[in-house]
Amino acid sequence: MKRSSPVLPFALPLAPSLASTPTPMHAPEKPTVSFPRARNRSPLGLALLATLCLAGASLLPATDSRAADFPTRTIKFIVPFTPGTGMDNIARQVGQKLSSRLGQPVVVENRLGTAGNLGAEMVAHAPPDGHTILVTASNLTITATLYPTPGFAPMRDLVPLTIAAWGNQTLVVNPRADYNTLPEFLAAARAAPGKITFASPGVGSPQHIALELFQQQAGVSFLHVPYKGTAPGITDLIAGQVDAMLVATHTVMPYVTAGKLKALAVAAQSRHKAVPQLASFGELGLKKFTTDAWYGFLAPRGTPPEVLALLSREVQDILNLPDVKNVLEKTGLDVRPSTAEEMRVVMEREFIDYGEIIRKNQIKPE
Repeated sequence: MKRSSPVLPFALPLAPSLASTPTPMHAPEKPTVSFPRARNRSPLGLALLATLCLAGASLLPATDSRAADFPTRTIKFIVPFTPGTGMDNIARQVGQKLSSRLGQPVVVENRLGTAGNLGAEMVAHAPPDGHTILVTASNLTITATLYPTPGFAPMRDLVPLTIAAWGNQTLVVNPRADYNTLPEFLAAARAAPGKITFASPGVGSPQHIALELFQQQAGVSFLHVPYKGTAPGITDLIAGQVDAMLVATHTVMPYVTAGKLKALAVAAQSRHKAVPQLASFGELGLKKFTTDAWYGFLAPRGTPPEVLALLSREVQDILNLPDVKNVLEKTGLDVRPSTAEEMRVVMEREFIDYGEIIRKNQIKPE
């Protein structure tokens, strides 16, 4: 069926299964503040005071009232992937600091299923009051096309808060493989079209989308072997059951350091600062290919604008703290907090681009 240009009804306001046990991040109790009792005043004085108070209140920004009352209970960070992933690490680092700053506990819940859609849908249907937040990755703009769900559209039902960090993928092979560089790997692929097996975490995963682009831009053909997650794919790659895989750089480098896998190149246009010795696809001739992926925070549509603004500002401030930034960047993430508007623009562009790739390659969900 021919599809018209996608409509992106983003709800960004104009105003500024393996489920792990929730991890609480307790906050100190809010201090009790007492005010001195007012002196006896005349009726005229009280009337004048009331008038001045009302006049003063009318001059305050309308966003102050609801934000001042937030949060009133525990905040949940829903991560739709396993513990230890990029978004999970970000959620736990930010959650601990946010709890201290806002005076309420923050818990991280890992809700797996449907390539991340299960957790995203859970947040979209949560009360829009800022107490349930999605911490996810750019695969959300893929699943929006790949897994259409009645009553749930990520691009309509979720509101961006901030992109927390960026990451990319690295091409890795079995350490016993004959090729040691990207050019050697491509030469082997061209010599035997469709023979080299290429693992991914699943049909429609970001790595699958990247693989399709890789084949198109490099003029090669691989045999795609989808797994149910990254871990089983890595296990078979180490065992020599498959030949190659694109894996998040921050996830795969410990395997490379231990000698269990061999890294050929970073799938980006420039080298990764965490592994500067590793060449990039860009410098090796693939000038347009990149696997840059974002990790970010979103809230349910309908969340009050003042609460969205507060959460966006707090999360950005926390990500810019030196200790938080250092911890995350040591894992291979590039911490670059964005505004909500910047995140919206990125998501809209990806939704269109990934949708075209999915339709062109006739990618269907498993």
